[in-house]
Amino acid sequence: MTVFRQNSLTYDGVLEYDPMGASYAFSPIGWQGLTCGGGNTENCRHTTSLKYKLTVGQARVVALWQFGGYGQNNASNGAYQVGVGGDIPNLANGVLSFDAIYSRVKDSVSTTVLGGSTDANGNPIPPFLPDVLTATISDNTAVMLLARYTNGPLKLYAGFEQIRYSAPSDPQMAFTNIAGDFVCLGCQTFNNTNIVNTNFGVGGFADRIFDVYWTGVKYAVTHEVDVITAYYHYQQHSNFGTPTGGVMFCDGKEHAQCAGTLNAVSGVVDWKFAPKWDVYIGIFWSEFNGGLSNSFFVNDNISTAAGLRLRY
Repeated sequence: MTVFRQNSLTYDGVLEYDPMGASYAFSPIGWQGLTCGGGNTENCRHTTSLKYKLTVGQARVVALWQFGGYGQNNASNGAYQVGVGGDIPNLANGVLSFDAIYSRVKDSVSTTVLGGSTDANGNPIPPFLPDVLTATISDNTAVMLLARYTNGPLKLYAGFEQIRYSAPSDPQMAFTNIAGDFVCLGCQTFNNTNIVNTNFGVGGFADRIFDVYWTGVKYAVTHEVDVITAYYHYQQHSNFGTPTGGVMFCDGKEHAQCAGTLNAVSGVVDWKFAPKWDVYIGIFWSEFNGGLSNSFFVNDNISTAAGLRLRY
């Protein structure tokens, strides 16, 4: 049993089952905390929480309870997670590991900077300023399924998470976020902040349903050299609507609530040339479509990275 500030169970799951190890450079579920936070980045860690783990033979159960709220430097007013898993040895000369995690977060906060406007096609138009620090509040429910098969130098990974964003249990008027910023509803002229309580499940909008899939392979060519490749896919279901017309399906980029996708592929070569030292080189391609590309100038990107790393 451990208490106070610690990783969420979903963050532990990403660290353990992402073939890229939650890399910021080569994994969208690493650099974007939506997956590890069960919906929002700020919930990847909880400041006042209790985590309990129990292992019996090859089976394991784990639970987490966030018992504080915003006033204790958390990004929600309460959360709990439960997980079950295990390892199946001697399966085709390898080991199959699996875990399933259920999450529920109350009044979760997603903080971003919003400003400017878009045209009818969802393209940004000037002026792009002023930007407003905006907190979007929602109740989030998520289910994560994870699997890894290990056979000698070969590791195969697969993961899935479905997240549902609903209207908050307690719509917020003002609070202090985890960065220490005071945020209040409609305070653009006071301190350039705002709160949105109505993005999901009210005002014509449906609940937002978001699916995350990933798979990958890691192969140890030698004891020092690993080759890794991975594929990631996001699927946002349409939740756009209006107060008068209700929910209206859309799959273009004209609204951020329209159905949309992300596809990403990455590859890395990692050489552990000395104890605690490694050097790596890799490439990462990503493409956004539909509502997930709203307000983007460019929808796809290719990036490369190389680095020297000291592990401690």
